[in-house]
Amino acid sequence: MKIEDFLEKNEVREITIFKQLVLNNGKLTYFDMLDYLSVSKASLETDLDSIAVKIAECDLQVHIHYDGQIIALEMSDTVSLQHIYRHYLDQSIKVEIIKFLFKHQKFTITQLSQKLVISESSLYRKIKELNTHLKEFDIKIRNGQLNGEELQIRYFYFQFYYYIEDKTYLLSKYAGKQMTQAVQTLEKFLDAEISPENRQKLIIWLIISKTRITIKDQQVDNLRMQMKPYLKDPLYHKIQVMVFRYFSRYSIEVDEGEAMIHFAYLLAFSILSENDFHEYRMIRDRHAPIASVDTQVAETIIIHFNFRRLPYMLERDMYYHLTHIHTRLYFFQGDVEIYEYQEILSNEKQIVGSHLVFFADELLKVSTEKFNRESSESNSLFRTEVPKYISLLILITSKTAKVLQVGIDLKIDDLYKETFSQLLMRKMRPLNGIQTEAYEPNKTYDLILTNESPENQRIYKEARVYILAKILSDYDMENIQQIILELNT
Repeated sequence: MKIEDFLEKNEVREITIFKQLVLNNGKLTYFDMLDYLSVSKASLETDLDSIAVKIAECDLQVHIHYDGQIIALEMSDTVSLQHIYRHYLDQSIKVEIIKFLFKHQKFTITQLSQKLVISESSLYRKIKELNTHLKEFDIKIRNGQLNGEELQIRYFYFQFYYYIEDKTYLLSKYAGKQMTQAVQTLEKFLDAEISPENRQKLIIWLIISKTRITIKDQQVDNLRMQMKPYLKDPLYHKIQVMVFRYFSRYSIEVDEGEAMIHFAYLLAFSILSENDFHEYRMIRDRHAPIASVDTQVAETIIIHFNFRRLPYMLERDMYYHLTHIHTRLYFFQGDVEIYEYQEILSNEKQIVGSHLVFFADELLKVSTEKFNRESSESNSLFRTEVPKYISLLILITSKTAKVLQVGIDLKIDDLYKETFSQLLMRKMRPLNGIQTEAYEPNKTYDLILTNESPENQRIYKEARVYILAKILSDYDMENIQQIILELNT
């Protein structure tokens, strides 16, 4: 599910206009925008007029100028695309439907259509559109309520209030003394210290859980099956005791299903600090599904990079992040994509090359096969986990890389030589673990970049030599990144 799924088609186009202007330094020709949007001139004119009206209605310091040829964006330093998204989402009917469902748990078509001031046929259409996107979470709006596994429903609400709706409103309305005490109780039972950022995440989760706790006949059958290997888990046992004691204060009857829900959430969303998680990892069952996949993926990474072993703290850090990834893959379905998947991959490829992206895909395949889940690019949860694997791989390679000395020795006219050498150094700047400079005969290098085969290989001593196919080409950059990785391992 994407944030744009809560908007109308014309609103998505309007947001896209903003995004394209930001990505193109605030200016784009009228015809380039037409080509990108693949719409008629009349549609683009309508969108620009609509944007002008919306900007006038809000207090954001944003302006779009159009002189008949160039579309230009002017934004205050204090405004971002997120603020513009927020303005559009605040007017979304689909957002209002989810908010009403969360607050009241159930509705009638007549009641909700009157509340939203829309026709019943329009409401039916909006619900149908929402259900199309909720399908990947394996939940559905039916008979005026949200149906599905309780863990999935709470997970969706958490994603919604953390990434879609303005969470400050939810926190200001519901996060009182009782929520603070609940967090303190959890810290006490787990003997853990929760950071301010994770504390906010946890409070949002607890608010959602408190709202859902009195729902009768909650579905937890699938969760019970998933939890069978964890019934003797030490962390689950602590959570179970805490949940029973906490809710007994308010005369609310809960069973072990409630503890299971909180166990899945706490492991998936990095609520525990790395240090507290490490203490848990030392005593958890290493044959349980998530721990087993953590080990298999970690070993796959170590073998791939030909490491003998990782530094102790880096290994701890790796397992910390792997458990979050694998807990989500094991327990949850669906995700809200707050970043553009292809854009993230494109940016990461520029830094690390496509080889790490392919390896991240392999790691996802390893974990999903182990969990007996079919990997698919259409599943947003799988799409969002690939960049996380890539980020972890970047973290590992950057912390284990030695600084390689790279010499640039271009055989061209002196003026061009200096210019192109500087441009090549600038293009290589994002690469981790290298020191690049113009070649000096009296120095020792790990890698030499040149555009002609040397007559005498010994001139470069023991350095590896790479002949540039074309100076500054992306083809060469891809190969250089792979060579650097090989030299570091």
